[in-house]
Amino acid sequence: MRKTLNQYEPDITEADIKAVSEYLRSGGYVTEFRKTRELEKSISDYCQIKDTVIFPNGTLSLFAILKSLNIGQGDSVIVPNYTMAATAFAVVETGAEVIFCDIEIPSCCICFDSFVEAVNKQRKKPKAVMLMNANGRYPSYDMNNFLSFCKKEEIKVIEDSAQSLGSYYQDGKHMGTYGIAGSFSFSMPKIITAGQGGAVISNDEELITRLRSYRDFGRLSGGNDIHKEIGLNLKYTDLQSTLALSQLSRINKLAETKKRNFKYLFNSVESEHLYINKNDLEHTTPWFYELITPHRESLINWLSKDNIFTRNMYPELNRQSAFSNHPQHLENFKNSNFISHNGLWLPSHPKLKKNDIERIVEALNAFRPI
Repeated sequence: MRKTLNQYEPDITEADIKAVSEYLRSGGYVTEFRKTRELEKSISDYCQIKDTVIFPNGTLSLFAILKSLNIGQGDSVIVPNYTMAATAFAVVETGAEVIFCDIEIPSCCICFDSFVEAVNKQRKKPKAVMLMNANGRYPSYDMNNFLSFCKKEEIKVIEDSAQSLGSYYQDGKHMGTYGIAGSFSFSMPKIITAGQGGAVISNDEELITRLRSYRDFGRLSGGNDIHKEIGLNLKYTDLQSTLALSQLSRINKLAETKKRNFKYLFNSVESEHLYINKNDLEHTTPWFYELITPHRESLINWLSKDNIFTRNMYPELNRQSAFSNHPQHLENFKNSNFISHNGLWLPSHPKLKKNDIERIVEALNAFRPI
C-alpha cells in the first residue's frame, strides 16, 4: 500500500519538542504568563500592529471582539455565507442576529454588492461585518471602497483572518490590520499550531484594554480579585505559547514550502475536469489547496484508492440545520452554493515532499469522471 497522504497534518519538529521540553524543565507554571506575553509581542511585531491579545481559540477571539464592542441582543452582524461556522456562531452566542451575504468567486471573500444589498435591506443598520480572508486571499475589489462604505454606515470591520497568518494585502499590510480588529487561529491545520489558540490584533487601545479585561474575569489586572465588569476565563497557557513561538520562528520557511508546493500543483494539473483555485503567491500563503470540480464525489473516491485523502470545502451556512429557523435559511446565495457543491481541499500540509505533490498531480491528471 502506498504512503497515506492526509489532507492535513501538523508539522511538529525536533526544535518544537525541544522548546516545550526546556520550558517544562524550567519550572514554568504552565498557565498564562511570560511566554504568552512574548507570543503576543512576536505576533504584533510580525504583523506590524500595535498590540495582540491571545485567546484559547479563534472562535473565542471572535466572540471576545464582539462582546468588547458591546455587540449583542438587538444588534446584527453581516457574515459571508461561505466561511467556517465559527464566524457565524460567535455572533449568535452574543445574542446578536446573523445577516448572511454571498461571496465572490474566485476569491471566496465577501461579495461587495451582496454586502451592500444586505446592509440596505435592514431597517436598523448592522453593527459590524465579518470580513473573512478566505484561504489567505483578499477580495477582488478596492478595499478602500469597502472600508469607506463601512465608515459611512458606521459598521465595524472585523477581519476573520483565521486562515491568513503570513498573508498580505496588495499594499503590503498584513491581513487582519484593516479593520478595528483581526483574528487568527492556531488550530491544528493552521500555518502555525499549538493544537488550539487564537489571537486578536488591533491598533485600538480601548478595544485591547477591554479584551484583556474580558478574558480575565473582567478584572482590572492580574493577581487581584477586583472585577470592573463581567468577564470570562479565556486565558491561554505558556505551554501552548512556547510551542506557537517555536513555530512562529520558522513561519517564513513554512510559507515558502506551501507556496512552492501550490505553484507546482497549479502549473501541473492539466485535466479539463478540474480547476485549481489560484492564490496571489506574491502576497498570500495558501492555507489549503482548493480544487473546483462538478465531479467531486467520483474524484474523492478516485484519490482515496491511491491513499490520497481530501476534505469538502465549507457547505453554505444558511442551509445548515443549525440555521433552520433563520429567515434566510432557504435563500439562494449563488456563489456560496456553487463552492459548497463543487469545492474540495487537497492535501495541503507543509510536510508534503516533492514526490508527494508529483503523486497528487499524477492522480489528478489521470482522473476521468464516471
